[in-house]
Amino acid sequence: MNGGAEVFCGRENFSVDAREIAAVLDFLRGNAPWDFPEGTLSVAFLGDDEICRMHGEFLADFSKTDVITFPGDEIFSVPRERAIGNAVPAHDESAADEAFAGEICVCVDQALRVARELDVAPADELLLYLVHGWLHLAGFDDIADEDRLAMRAAEKTALALLRGNGLAPLKTAAFPQ
Repeated sequence: MNGGAEVFCGRENFSVDAREIAAVLDFLRGNAPWDFPEGTLSVAFLGDDEICRMHGEFLADFSKTDVITFPGDEIFSVPRERAIGNAVPAHDESAADEAFAGEICVCVDQALRVARELDVAPADELLLYLVHGWLHLAGFDDIADEDRLAMRAAEKTALALLRGNGLAPLKTAAFPQ
């Protein structure tokens, strides 16, 4: 299993242990019932400004969103600094022969807002976004109603797998006050 995860926290006053995120992603890659691309996976935890900029630049929608996912074979079709923001180091391009699974960009601020609205723990909402991005790279979509239902079912399955193996909820996520 070729993999690994690179984690970047680009949201001020937010932190999470990269080893915990890598453990979650490695577990899903090895145990979830879906195929996943080979290679290193990059995860960036960002704030509203950066996620809105990316959402507008790549999806022509400047509104806030929870997660944006870039498949590995597409991420390098644009300059790296444009794809994920000047501050996000992500994948090491010097290792050109290494496979790159993709990039998951998670909005910490959106997780905080939605967690307050739903009265759930922010770490749980953040993990849902991480799983959602991972499922996009595993081939799920959520545009059409039928696809969205399949995505929600897969999210529940993945989160149950993580909970059943002690990998959920996230224990090291520290959010801004």
